[in-house]
Amino acid sequence: MLLCGIINELEKLMSKTDILSYFFCQATDLRINYATAVLRGLLYLLVNQQSSLISHIQKKHAHAGKPLFEDVNAWIALSEIFISILQDPSLRSTFLIVDALDECLIDRSKLLDFIVQKSFISPRVKWVISSRNWPKIKERLERAGHKMRLCLELNPKSVFAAISTYVKYKTR
Repeated sequence: MLLCGIINELEKLMSKTDILSYFFCQATDLRINYATAVLRGLLYLLVNQQSSLISHIQKKHAHAGKPLFEDVNAWIALSEIFISILQDPSLRSTFLIVDALDECLIDRSKLLDFIVQKSFISPRVKWVISSRNWPKIKERLERAGHKMRLCLELNPKSVFAAISTYVKYKTR
Protein backbone atom coordinates (compact mmCIF):
# COMPACT_ATOMS: atom_id res chain seq x y z
CA MET A 1 0.00 0.00 0.00
CA LEU A 2 2.87 2.36 0.76
CA LEU A 3 4.29 1.89 -2.73
CA CYS A 4 0.87 2.69 -4.22
CA GLY A 5 1.09 6.05 -2.42
CA ILE A 6 4.59 6.59 -3.79
CA ILE A 7 3.35 5.81 -7.32
CA ASN A 8 0.46 8.26 -6.90
CA GLU A 9 2.84 10.99 -5.73
CA LEU A 10 5.29 10.30 -8.56
CA GLU A 11 2.46 10.61 -11.08
CA LYS A 12 1.67 14.06 -9.68
CA LEU A 13 5.30 15.20 -9.83
CA MET A 14 6.25 13.76 -13.21
CA SER A 15 6.16 15.72 -16.42
CA LYS A 16 3.69 14.61 -19.09
CA THR A 17 6.50 13.00 -21.07
CA ASP A 18 7.94 10.93 -18.21
CA ILE A 19 7.24 7.21 -18.08
CA LEU A 20 6.15 5.29 -15.00
CA SER A 21 6.18 1.50 -15.25
CA TYR A 22 5.48 -0.70 -12.25
CA PHE A 23 4.90 -4.31 -11.32
CA PHE A 24 3.46 -5.80 -8.12
CA CYS A 25 4.77 -9.27 -7.29
CA GLN A 26 2.56 -11.57 -5.26
CA ALA A 27 3.80 -14.95 -4.07
CA THR A 28 0.34 -16.53 -3.93
CA ASP A 29 -0.51 -15.69 -7.55
CA LEU A 30 1.25 -17.93 -10.07
CA ARG A 31 0.79 -15.33 -12.82
CA ILE A 32 2.84 -12.66 -11.04
CA ASN A 33 5.38 -14.42 -8.84
CA TYR A 34 8.20 -15.00 -11.32
CA ALA A 35 10.93 -12.90 -12.92
CA THR A 36 9.76 -13.21 -16.53
CA ALA A 37 6.33 -11.86 -15.55
CA VAL A 38 8.01 -8.83 -13.97
CA LEU A 39 9.91 -8.00 -17.17
CA ARG A 40 6.82 -8.64 -19.30
CA GLY A 41 4.70 -6.34 -17.14
CA LEU A 42 7.27 -3.55 -17.05
CA LEU A 43 7.76 -3.78 -20.82
CA TYR A 44 4.02 -3.62 -21.45
CA LEU A 45 3.65 -0.36 -19.52
CA LEU A 46 6.81 1.11 -21.09
CA VAL A 47 5.60 0.47 -24.62
CA ASN A 48 2.07 1.55 -23.75
CA GLN A 49 3.39 4.98 -22.73
CA GLN A 50 6.00 5.41 -25.48
CA SER A 51 4.71 3.59 -28.53
CA SER A 52 7.89 4.10 -30.55
CA LEU A 53 9.53 1.50 -28.29
CA ILE A 54 7.38 -1.26 -29.77
CA SER A 55 9.90 -1.61 -32.58
CA HIS A 56 12.20 -3.42 -30.12
CA ILE A 57 9.51 -6.04 -29.51
CA GLN A 58 8.54 -6.29 -33.16
CA LYS A 59 12.10 -7.19 -34.17
CA LYS A 60 12.10 -10.23 -31.89
CA HIS A 61 8.53 -11.17 -32.74
CA ALA A 62 9.18 -11.04 -36.48
CA HIS A 63 12.10 -13.39 -36.04
CA ALA A 64 10.53 -16.07 -33.82
CA GLY A 65 6.85 -15.28 -33.29
CA LYS A 66 4.72 -15.39 -30.17
CA PRO A 67 6.15 -18.66 -28.73
CA LEU A 68 9.47 -16.93 -28.09
CA PHE A 69 7.76 -14.85 -25.40
CA GLU A 70 6.05 -17.80 -23.74
CA ASP A 71 8.47 -20.71 -23.77
CA VAL A 72 11.64 -21.45 -21.81
CA ASN A 73 13.49 -18.75 -23.77
CA ALA A 74 11.09 -15.99 -22.73
CA TRP A 75 13.46 -14.60 -20.08
CA ILE A 76 16.29 -14.28 -22.59
CA ALA A 77 14.09 -12.67 -25.24
CA LEU A 78 12.44 -10.24 -22.83
CA SER A 79 15.70 -9.27 -21.13
CA GLU A 80 17.31 -8.56 -24.53
CA ILE A 81 14.32 -6.41 -25.51
CA PHE A 82 14.46 -4.63 -22.16
CA ILE A 83 18.16 -3.87 -22.57
CA SER A 84 17.67 -2.52 -26.08
CA ILE A 85 14.88 -0.25 -24.81
CA LEU A 86 17.04 0.99 -21.92
CA GLN A 87 19.78 1.82 -24.45
CA ASP A 88 17.39 3.53 -26.87
CA PRO A 89 18.35 7.23 -27.06
CA SER A 90 14.70 8.15 -27.58
CA LEU A 91 13.65 6.60 -24.24
CA ARG A 92 12.16 9.35 -22.14
CA SER A 93 12.83 9.85 -18.44
CA THR A 94 11.58 6.63 -16.85
CA PHE A 95 10.75 5.28 -13.40
CA LEU A 96 10.70 1.47 -13.10
CA ILE A 97 9.08 0.18 -9.91
CA VAL A 98 9.02 -3.39 -8.65
CA ASP A 99 6.98 -3.97 -5.51
CA ALA A 100 7.46 -6.94 -3.19
CA LEU A 101 10.55 -8.35 -4.89
CA ASP A 102 10.78 -10.89 -2.07
CA GLU A 103 7.49 -12.36 -3.39
CA CYS A 104 9.05 -13.11 -6.76
CA LEU A 105 9.51 -16.82 -6.11
CA ILE A 106 10.83 -18.06 -9.43
CA ASP A 107 14.16 -16.73 -10.71
CA ARG A 108 14.34 -13.91 -8.15
CA SER A 109 18.14 -14.00 -8.22
CA LYS A 110 18.10 -13.68 -12.01
CA LEU A 111 15.82 -10.64 -11.73
CA LEU A 112 17.97 -9.10 -8.99
CA ASP A 113 21.11 -9.52 -11.08
CA PHE A 114 19.34 -7.98 -14.07
CA ILE A 115 18.20 -4.94 -12.06
CA VAL A 116 21.62 -4.41 -10.52
CA GLN A 117 23.52 -4.79 -13.79
CA LYS A 118 21.12 -2.70 -15.85
CA SER A 119 20.75 0.09 -13.30
CA PHE A 120 23.92 1.57 -14.83
CA ILE A 121 22.73 1.63 -18.46
CA SER A 122 20.90 4.94 -18.61
CA PRO A 123 20.88 8.01 -16.38
CA ARG A 124 17.29 8.65 -17.58
CA VAL A 125 16.07 5.47 -15.85
CA LYS A 126 15.44 5.25 -12.12
CA TRP A 127 14.58 1.99 -10.38
CA VAL A 128 12.48 1.79 -7.21
CA ILE A 129 12.45 -1.63 -5.56
CA SER A 130 10.51 -2.65 -2.48
CA SER A 131 11.15 -5.85 -0.59
CA ARG A 132 11.31 -7.34 2.85
CA ASN A 133 14.70 -6.81 4.41
CA TRP A 134 16.11 -10.24 3.50
CA PRO A 135 19.91 -10.57 3.60
CA LYS A 136 20.31 -12.15 0.14
CA ILE A 137 18.21 -9.44 -1.51
CA LYS A 138 19.96 -6.71 0.45
CA GLU A 139 23.40 -8.06 -0.53
CA ARG A 140 22.56 -8.14 -4.22
CA LEU A 141 21.00 -4.67 -4.26
CA GLU A 142 24.08 -3.26 -2.53
CA ARG A 143 25.89 -3.74 -5.87
CA ALA A 144 23.56 -1.33 -7.69
CA GLY A 145 24.88 2.10 -8.55
CA HIS A 146 23.43 5.38 -7.29
CA LYS A 147 21.16 3.90 -4.69
CA MET A 148 19.31 5.16 -1.69
CA ARG A 149 18.16 2.61 0.85
CA LEU A 150 15.21 3.10 3.16
CA CYS A 151 14.61 0.36 5.70
CA LEU A 152 11.08 0.55 7.01
CA GLU A 153 11.45 -2.50 9.25
CA LEU A 154 13.84 -0.65 11.54
CA ASN A 155 11.16 1.82 12.60
CA PRO A 156 7.77 0.09 12.51
CA LYS A 157 6.00 2.70 14.66
CA SER A 158 6.86 5.47 12.19
CA VAL A 159 5.77 3.32 9.26
CA PHE A 160 2.47 2.51 10.95
CA ALA A 161 1.88 6.19 11.71
CA ALA A 162 2.67 7.22 8.13
CA ILE A 163 0.36 4.57 6.66
CA SER A 164 -2.43 5.46 9.08
CA THR A 165 -2.13 9.12 8.18
CA TYR A 166 -2.17 8.31 4.47
CA VAL A 167 -5.23 6.05 4.78
CA LYS A 168 -7.10 8.67 6.82
CA TYR A 169 -6.24 11.34 4.27
CA LYS A 170 -7.42 9.20 1.34
CA THR A 171 -10.64 8.08 3.02
CA ARG A 172 -11.93 11.52 4.07
